Amino acid sequence: MTSLLLNGKQLCQELNISTAMLYKLRKAGMPYHQLPHGRPYYTLDEAQNWLISAGYHQEKTWAK
Repeated sequence: MTSLLLNGKQLCQELNISTAMLYKLRKAGMPYHQLPHGRPYYTLDEAQNWLISAGYHQEKTWAK
């Protein structure tokens, strides 16, 4: 099974979060992939699984 890689803007749109929230989630340990000197990329499944395991829930937006 392959997952599409999303950049930060695409992930924010998929999760319905702001970029500020994305940076807070990354600082809290949300997984991402990055090549040397490149942008971070995310898989939607990994991000959603991490959010659930970290105690976040989604109604309209992700919140704790």
